[in-house]
Amino acid sequence: FQIITTMVLKITLASNVEGWGIMMNGQLESALASDQRVEVSGFVPGYTQEQRDQAQRLNITLYDAKHYIGFDTNERLAYPPDDLKIDLLIMHSYGRHVGKQAQVIVDAKKCKWVLVVHTISEELEKYMKAVASSSGFKESEHELQVNLCEKADLVLAVGPQVAKAYKDALRHSGYQDKVITLMPSIPKEFLGARQRIKNDSREIFRVLISASAKYFEVKGCDIAAKAFMKLGDPSIHLLLVVKEGDDTAAIKEAMVKEGISQEQLTVRQFSGTDQGWRQLLCEVDLLIKPSKTEGFGMSGLRAIAADLPVLISENCGLGIALKSLPFGDMYVVDSQDPQVWAERIKEIKEKDVKICHLEVEQLKKEYIKEYMWENQFNSVVAEFVKMFPSSDGTVFLSCCFFFIDYKYYVIYNNVSQVIFTISCFFCGMPNLP
Repeated sequence: FQIITTMVLKITLASNVEGWGIMMNGQLESALASDQRVEVSGFVPGYTQEQRDQAQRLNITLYDAKHYIGFDTNERLAYPPDDLKIDLLIMHSYGRHVGKQAQVIVDAKKCKWVLVVHTISEELEKYMKAVASSSGFKESEHELQVNLCEKADLVLAVGPQVAKAYKDALRHSGYQDKVITLMPSIPKEFLGARQRIKNDSREIFRVLISASAKYFEVKGCDIAAKAFMKLGDPSIHLLLVVKEGDDTAAIKEAMVKEGISQEQLTVRQFSGTDQGWRQLLCEVDLLIKPSKTEGFGMSGLRAIAADLPVLISENCGLGIALKSLPFGDMYVVDSQDPQVWAERIKEIKEKDVKICHLEVEQLKKEYIKEYMWENQFNSVVAEFVKMFPSSDGTVFLSCCFFFIDYKYYVIYNNVSQVIFTISCFFCGMPNLP
């Protein structure tokens, strides 16, 4: 009996504190932690105790950065501790401040690098009054992202819209094939969140939109406000949730200026925790995303998981994904006209609650079938493995090979003799694509 065990691929997920908590990182974190081909760690400068506890439940160790005086946590993201061994670094990229640090880590650790991109900066900037990337830098924020993609060994683009944008941008340099589309999975933590209220009917029909002061127009808040003005129905209320620290009074003033009445509008700061989302999804009857551009639209996926009806702009990655599903078209709005949004909101309000629930449940099933996370993840890990060929040309895998010899005997004059041997080979390689 022989056992031959190959080396395990050491993967480190890296982000700042804010980025570590996003849904896409959580899905990557959970999937990698359960895959025996890899050993996962996290690098999060200044991580919280809650983040550490959550990682430990997945048997993932979080590492803090080296301490340098005068460096903020984003700057420290370039300096992992010496005892952190890395074969493959996966770093999320957000704007100008997070993502570029991977270059320093790659030089220090001599590791491979996967860049995860979530947004298309040049599209966002079309709808922003203040463009951070336009002053004081030789290259725009979008150019920086494209240059980082060129340097990375592999690029994971979240959603079809982001993937297409970066493939197009990299085509001139011949690097478009290193971009892999990663479709977020239906978040299991929100399944059944609305189970107790699926048959409820209410006098007030509440609509949810999430935004921020910075991305007010990007998120289509102006479209939502004007749509409510055109609805002219006081029984329909809008709940607008913003990040903690945003000026709710200023956002409310901007919304009222666009046309919605104060009586129909609530603006609330929101922590964004899973528990907070579960409560929020039970409080409303519809989620809308009238975004003029958005990389994907994770809040819409949370709503679908909880069987909450949604209306998603075709300018969101999620909207593009839904359009390819049999039931998806009825949840996608292909217009920025507030009148169109008003009519679509009214349609859902007037539809029977039970029918709404059944239709969203069907949409969820179609999404899960079309974008199977297990298949996607196995394909991605297979690409990771290809980056590590050994000296004899084989790939660097995490698995065990078992050789067992079965010997067959004959008894002659009370003496056993081996007449033949069958050698059996087993490979313990879970979750191979």
